[in-house]
Amino acid sequence: MANNPSIIVKRLILVGHRKNYQIAFESGVNIIYGDSATGKSSILELINYLLGSSKFIYDEEIETAVKYAALEVELNGVIYTISRDIFSSTRPIEVCASNFESIGDVFPKKFAPNYSGDDGLDGFFSDFLLSALNLPILKVREAPSQFDSPMVRLSFRDIFKYCYLKQDDVGSKQLLSVANGVLYSKNKQTFRYIFNLLDSSITELEQEIHNVNLKKVELARKYKSVSDFLRETQFETAINLSDISDELQKQSNSLKSELDRINSSMVANNETYLYLKESLDVFSIKFVGVQGARKDSELSIERFSRLKNDYIGDIEKLKAIQQAQILIGTPTVAAFSCPICDTKVDLSRIKAEYKIDDSDKANHEINALTRRIRDIDGVIQAERDKLLLLSQESDILSNDQAKARRLLDEESKQMITPYLSERDGISVELATVNEKIRQSDHFLKVRNQQQLIFTEVDRLENNIAVLTEKLAILKKNTPSIVSILADLGNLLSKFLVKVNIKEPRNISINATNFLPILRNRNYVDITSGGLRTILSIGYFLSLFEHSISHSSNIPAFLMIDTVGKYLGKTQSQYGETVRAEDEKENVADPIKYSNMYEYMINLVDRAALKEIPCQIILVDNDVPLAIQQKYAGFVTAHFSSEGVNDLPFGLIDDAHLQKN
Repeated sequence: MANNPSIIVKRLILVGHRKNYQIAFESGVNIIYGDSATGKSSILELINYLLGSSKFIYDEEIETAVKYAALEVELNGVIYTISRDIFSSTRPIEVCASNFESIGDVFPKKFAPNYSGDDGLDGFFSDFLLSALNLPILKVREAPSQFDSPMVRLSFRDIFKYCYLKQDDVGSKQLLSVANGVLYSKNKQTFRYIFNLLDSSITELEQEIHNVNLKKVELARKYKSVSDFLRETQFETAINLSDISDELQKQSNSLKSELDRINSSMVANNETYLYLKESLDVFSIKFVGVQGARKDSELSIERFSRLKNDYIGDIEKLKAIQQAQILIGTPTVAAFSCPICDTKVDLSRIKAEYKIDDSDKANHEINALTRRIRDIDGVIQAERDKLLLLSQESDILSNDQAKARRLLDEESKQMITPYLSERDGISVELATVNEKIRQSDHFLKVRNQQQLIFTEVDRLENNIAVLTEKLAILKKNTPSIVSILADLGNLLSKFLVKVNIKEPRNISINATNFLPILRNRNYVDITSGGLRTILSIGYFLSLFEHSISHSSNIPAFLMIDTVGKYLGKTQSQYGETVRAEDEKENVADPIKYSNMYEYMINLVDRAALKEIPCQIILVDNDVPLAIQQKYAGFVTAHFSSEGVNDLPFGLIDDAHLQKN
């Protein structure tokens, strides 16, 4: 088998405001499952976005928690970190030839996210991906049947449609936009490109080899010029720069320790300073206490003054009552008729019963209030005397504070002076060393960039070798559409038999639209959504499996969102199916569900035995219990919307804490 392209996603990192959120992947099968609304599909959509999709629809948790997204990915064995702004899809996509932790050690390349953007940066992102995967960058006719049809670029995104089975596409009658003439025409051209079936494949491939060779020659010339310049300027080697940087870092750490020692000595080595500092602290604490007592005393004076004023007001009211009684006079009749009920009211009897005498009660109350006022005056005066003493004590403490602070400043000046010159000298030396570290790091990035140019030249040479091999295969034995479709049909049949669908017969690939046929019925004519789910997954897996054993232009990489669509538990969420047909096909049979997982896991195991890199990332609402138990090692993430069994709530695992 020729060297086919390979994509292995290593890590998805969301660089956040509170922390970074990441999920790691392995070669082979990766299973992500859990409750609905836990962000499972968003993980696949983020990977898709970081591989050039035109948009990513983010939810509130991501909007408030994340700055940008990064994907650590291995393309044909080379590690890259792709960084992209989640909130603006038109901004350049940055690519560093390093893992995520080392992106600061290299200069990033910036690519236009689509062909309509400005390629004044480092080119188009799609071209970078195709080149990194050693795939020819070709143009195809927009309408192959029309001779004068315009030529359009065939992009990485066109190929990736056959590597990502989205949730809406699993089991859909609109698989690969079959009903959209323009889109599906491009998809069919892409299908031909994947299997080297384009009529112009040989000519286009020869032109691509020529273009890649020109680019390699240009880069090789650039590498020589850079290398000559660095050699003539006696630029340090990358190894020496790394050693110099390490040595400078040691010096920086040593100087920082020396500064810490001096700062500690400036305080710890002087008893007078410590005594004055302790005295100042005591004065400060006492001053705060006295100020608090003064405030309490002032509040007491204010409170008692208000009470005194209330008593004075009461006395004035009582005196007014007395004056009114004098003016009105006292009643002379001892008994009189009630003006309401005509009964006799005996005033003398009432006074006797309630012990009311004719003495002047108002005078007694006035005298009592007068005595209280005198008592309050005494309390107020005592508080005023206390406030005066507190004010005097506050002034004394303030003066003591000022004196202690002045003495402390003088003592500090005398104590610090012997250290100042030493500390200043170390500070200057530390600043110099830190500047040298900055320069050394920059020089090291220059050397790293030189190495990246060399690596790129080497990769282009390998690319030319791969393309030349493909060209030789095409010239010697150009594959036929009949043989390709037959191979894919056989692989699909093997999958359907393993899944154990009913009547796995008359299975093939339609020669017109390149979609599956089962029991002589086209994919779009099958009414059971569950059966279409199994067929669509099997179809994509047949492309995946073919790339493992044959030369092609598609990586052995596949993402499937919602494997169990229409297969029982997720059936009620979707409407594009005839339930009676689902029941007739018995698609909810858990054995079928489990067999699909078994097939995929066995498939990547066979690839591993051949040492062929491949990866399948699956998202599902649930996973068969047998699979959970037997293949627990394949579970990459398990989410719970309620945090059951301490499971994470989603990739943004602290979003629920921010809501509470």
